[in-house]
Amino acid sequence: MEFLSRPYPKSPGYGAWGPTTSNHNFCEEDYIVTKYIGEFINTLTNMVYVIYGVYGLRRVQPRADGGLWSSLAFPYWALIGVGVLSAWFHATLKYHSQMGDDLSMFLAVGAVLHQVTTFNRPLPYRRRVTALILGTLIPLSIYHCWADEIVLHEIAFAVMIFTTVFKTRVLMKERVNDSVQRGRLAGLSSFGLACGLFGYFLWNIDFHFCSHLTSVKHKIGLPFGILLELHGWWHILTGICSYVGMAIVEYLVTLDDYSTEKAAEGFVWPVKTVLSDLGGEGKGKEE
Repeated sequence: MEFLSRPYPKSPGYGAWGPTTSNHNFCEEDYIVTKYIGEFINTLTNMVYVIYGVYGLRRVQPRADGGLWSSLAFPYWALIGVGVLSAWFHATLKYHSQMGDDLSMFLAVGAVLHQVTTFNRPLPYRRRVTALILGTLIPLSIYHCWADEIVLHEIAFAVMIFTTVFKTRVLMKERVNDSVQRGRLAGLSSFGLACGLFGYFLWNIDFHFCSHLTSVKHKIGLPFGILLELHGWWHILTGICSYVGMAIVEYLVTLDDYSTEKAAEGFVWPVKTVLSDLGGEGKGKEE
């Protein structure tokens, strides 16, 4: 297969945006495709977040309680924001764009956490939860940018993820009475979580074993070396994970509003594969 590959070009070090100022510079070599994009594959793979977010908005937009600026749409806007801000970071490799990437993660998980904790709750309760989430995330975000720290940011993000997963499982048990259907939804949730965890595993290989990975990529050459841009796979896998979580929560909070044959409309893989034969029956069948 050597005749199909070509050597990696030498990185110029910096491109149109000037020298790198971000704390993290991942394993993909900088500006080897174009002087306008620092990490080309890492930038391009952020389209996964944007595509899934657009599909989510298309599903909720026609709803009477939906629309592009509704609480149902906000998680998908946040997912698009993750894609745009992460692409901005990987394209420019600047400190301020890195902060945008970091904080967009809070926005996305915070939107879903708010959704699962306030569903069917009275307005005063929803306001208290909103104040609690904003009152936690805003100071944390300010401190993260001011102090240039990462540990507290990662701890807060992990706690929010764990809480969201736990609350989603509770909501699933409350809203889906049929044990078989609930099991399939739980399996879909586990698949999404597994994608996220495997993506994190690849992220660590990319981050901690970069020199070895780069050596292998150079031996393989282009274009096949692209398959070893593991941070790009992190984007793809966490994009799937995020969409699965957001779609499951949306499905659960709108379960009463659809007939069986329409419950899966607007969802895309892998969610639609599971929901297409569940429909709106989950709440109607007792164990």
